[in-house]
Amino acid sequence: MRGGCALKIFISHGSGKDAEVVEALDIIAPELDARGYDVFKDVEKLRTGQSWSPALYEEMYLCDAAIVLLGPNTIADSDWVRRESEVLMSRRFVRSLATVLPCFLGTDKTKEARKRGFGALLTLQAELGQRVKNPLPEGEITRRIAQWVLDEFALVAGPPGDGAFFEWAKRIAAYLRVARERDPQALNEMAEALHCSTEDLLHVRASVGAEMFLAHLLFRAGEAVRLGQASPLPTAVAALRPSLGSSRSGLAAELMSSWVDPVVAADFAPGAPQCGTPVSAPLIFFRAGGSWAAEQHIRRALCNAPRAFNHRALAAGGDLPMDESDAGEELLSACLDALQEVFDIPPGFSLSPGLVEPRPGCRDYLVINGRGYAYEDIAAAVNALHQDYPWLVIIVLQHELLPAQQQLNELDMGRAVRVDFSRATEMRAYSFMRSLEDVAGIAG
Repeated sequence: MRGGCALKIFISHGSGKDAEVVEALDIIAPELDARGYDVFKDVEKLRTGQSWSPALYEEMYLCDAAIVLLGPNTIADSDWVRRESEVLMSRRFVRSLATVLPCFLGTDKTKEARKRGFGALLTLQAELGQRVKNPLPEGEITRRIAQWVLDEFALVAGPPGDGAFFEWAKRIAAYLRVARERDPQALNEMAEALHCSTEDLLHVRASVGAEMFLAHLLFRAGEAVRLGQASPLPTAVAALRPSLGSSRSGLAAELMSSWVDPVVAADFAPGAPQCGTPVSAPLIFFRAGGSWAAEQHIRRALCNAPRAFNHRALAAGGDLPMDESDAGEELLSACLDALQEVFDIPPGFSLSPGLVEPRPGCRDYLVINGRGYAYEDIAAAVNALHQDYPWLVIIVLQHELLPAQQQLNELDMGRAVRVDFSRATEMRAYSFMRSLEDVAGIAG
């Protein structure tokens, strides 16, 4: 049984088409094995007819890093390596795969490589050649390039990635599989709505793996929102209306947070279980207009995993009921009321620190709308809450400028992460989500 605790590395190559590739593979693979990595080299027996076997697809979508070895014959003749590179780069584009290392060996014919569909790898090669730390060496000397690859991988003994993004993509692929079973043409129509290339359309017609391939294209379509572009994703979901029926709402819900930058979203899952011990008293000041934006960032950070979090958002200060207490007491009281639901406290029980504790696999969030409250009142509330519930992730929405770091330090909130959110992106994201709700039939 493969797996264990080793990080997975997928090596795509031309199966002996180029002597330089074979030489590099013979250097790289044994050394990575010796360093504690779980190395997978694609082999012909996993390529069945015009399709990939499920095992090969699983390796590509579960790997933590990938290496693509390309020689002149591989570039000219291997459609398999080209397809593998497309899948791996697609994962990189949606940031579910941080490391893809392109190695062009024994050739400098970039025009031919670009013509054959390796343009994304050539662009990445240029970027790696320009970086300051361990730049990709120039020239075609196989041993130098092989050593460069090895320099990217230290000795490892740590845990593997948690596979959360892979599980997310699998859930989306399951919807697409149902659509294909009901209508064999459904995915072709969706792919056309995504403006897929002719090569992609040919790949979509494959009987194995096309659903996972399209799941990543759907993520990329969502990212267009963040890039300031019109996203084809709502139209793509609408194309599945006849084949999915009402279950398209589930697909839309899975894709709703695809526009969120995963790097930014990472701040919304501090001390996640797979990262070790939870961070104490996590606090985020988030410049955004609505609590929906905070929820979408949480969902993206946790890969939309079912039952991965509980949260409650408070109304703005001026919208809360007023009584004889001051603003700070009013805010703390409202927070405690909300935490009854966040912590799943049954009716009739009073919330107390000894009554609740962190739950494995589930994060607790409280979103405070900072409008109408002074920073001093917010500080008093969040610090009191964190004294009793240090694992609670508190997000404070700021509608205007974020507080300065010095001001946070003075109020004993120096631990806070400050996340600025473009108003233009917020407007596009909201319009995108409403469009997705409309085509999916989700009640607003």
